[in-house]
Amino acid sequence: MNDHRRQQRVGMASVAKLRDRASNKYDVHLLDLSITGFRAEAHYSLDAGSIVWLTMPGLQGLEATVAWRRGTVIGCRFRQPLYPAVFDHIVKTLGR
Repeated sequence: MNDHRRQQRVGMASVAKLRDRASNKYDVHLLDLSITGFRAEAHYSLDAGSIVWLTMPGLQGLEATVAWRRGTVIGCRFRQPLYPAVFDHIVKTLGR
């Protein structure tokens, strides 16, 4: 079941940070966001199944799993869906 496809996706134009389990930090360009996950451009290798933490300005890290990778674009699923109020705040402050 692909619940993430049923959720509203909002285009983003924001730089965010990803951290992996080894505490490596990477800058990524957030492309879109939903309550259950996000899509980002990442110019380094993160394989499907990797655990990462997404950090956006003003928020603590959000744990996610890399679901897929196509070239430099990754799709990730949040460990816990975002609260609607948090999602709305991110969209209002960082959305296109």
